[in-house]
Amino acid sequence: MRLGGFRAGRLLGFRIRIDYSWFVVLVLVTWTFASWQFPGDLPGLSRIAYLAMGFSGALLLFLSVLLHELAHSVVARSRGIAVEGITLFIFGGVAEMRQEPERALDEFLLTIVGPLSSLALAGVFVVVARLLAALELEPAAVVAATLAMLNLVLAVFNMVPAFPLDGGRVLRAVLWRITRDPYKATRWSTWVGRGFGWMLIAWGFFLFVNGAQFAGVWGIFLGWFLTGAATSAAEQNELKHALEGVPIGRLLSGPAVFVPGELTAEELVERYFMRYSATAFPVVRGRSLVGVVAVADVSSLSLDERAATALYDIMRPIREVPAVQADRALVEIVLAVRAGNQDRMMVIRDSEVLGALTAEDILSWNADRAHGQSPGSEAAS
Repeated sequence: MRLGGFRAGRLLGFRIRIDYSWFVVLVLVTWTFASWQFPGDLPGLSRIAYLAMGFSGALLLFLSVLLHELAHSVVARSRGIAVEGITLFIFGGVAEMRQEPERALDEFLLTIVGPLSSLALAGVFVVVARLLAALELEPAAVVAATLAMLNLVLAVFNMVPAFPLDGGRVLRAVLWRITRDPYKATRWSTWVGRGFGWMLIAWGFFLFVNGAQFAGVWGIFLGWFLTGAATSAAEQNELKHALEGVPIGRLLSGPAVFVPGELTAEELVERYFMRYSATAFPVVRGRSLVGVVAVADVSSLSLDERAATALYDIMRPIREVPAVQADRALVEIVLAVRAGNQDRMMVIRDSEVLGALTAEDILSWNADRAHGQSPGSEAAS
């Protein structure tokens, strides 16, 4: 569940981003601390005092989550795995790695360090809580003790062998090491992850009908998230396995067709989209490549606008269109498209432009393959 967000800065070279959904859980955690947790642990304080304790406790909890993800990121970088940054959102945090580990040992090391960092933080908060208690700073000591307990819970929960939790990734690393087959290891781990997700949903329903509505709703919510994440990982794993070794250039059915930017959108439809099966074309000004125009650019125009609009006015400038080599693995592009990171691209061989592709082309090609059709056969006709 992502709602968009903003960049909050950098830490140790990693971009830190906060999703807007994070504020939802910040309010919920603050309210839970201030309404139940801290009044029960330390009765007799004012409402303002409990709110201050709740807010500071919530911030420290998410600082703990950030440090947990930072540990993943630092180890990943040390193993040669590029990390885009860290995002905090409603379910905690995630280190956004550009690629999956290529070795079981790398997977194990970058994963296990997360729960270990949470255990270390639990120990630090225990020491801090005792020091604050000795100084008779009871409110601060209670907050620190609660953070110690929550970091311990975070470490234990993350070690549940349910993919994509850290424990599930550790399980995958072990299975990968034993079988020497990352595809099988991921497949088995996601089965376990979905099983734990459904168990958590069932447990949430049990709590809900037996009077613990708040805990029950969170159990159902977390189970739903875990089941969905494991299912998505399983689908991605099957896709990677099916497309292993297939080059992106295979989607191109013939030589590149270039269109002059002076054409109107109406002329583009009549002369090109109705003649060719492509959903995007490179746009040229003279002999210079200046952009890419796609079906989506034209479909947003009315019929009158199409007759009066030049392609220069609706195309995507070439500087904003990623170029990919024709021999690049198709699976990398498909995963980027599925993640919403790209909607069109130029396909090149060395410096020669072979054509343009859109997300629609790639997903349609993959759907044809999945249904047993010969991908690209229709385009060639």
